[in-house]
Amino acid sequence: MSDFNQQKYIQQYQKENYDRCIFNVPKGQKEIIRKHMQNKGYSSLSAYVYDLIKADMKA
Repeated sequence: MSDFNQQKYIQQYQKENYDRCIFNVPKGQKEIIRKHMQNKGYSSLSAYVYDLIKADMKA
């Protein structure tokens, strides 16, 4: 049997390659934001927020 733990591998990869940015929004806003970002063509909230931040930093 293999000792490979995929979950642990993914967690270690993310820890080494990504910084976490956690933010809060008022109750109910997450669903509104999710629908808006999907209408914009995004499939993940992280990608949407990251693109917004990149665009703002260029301005």
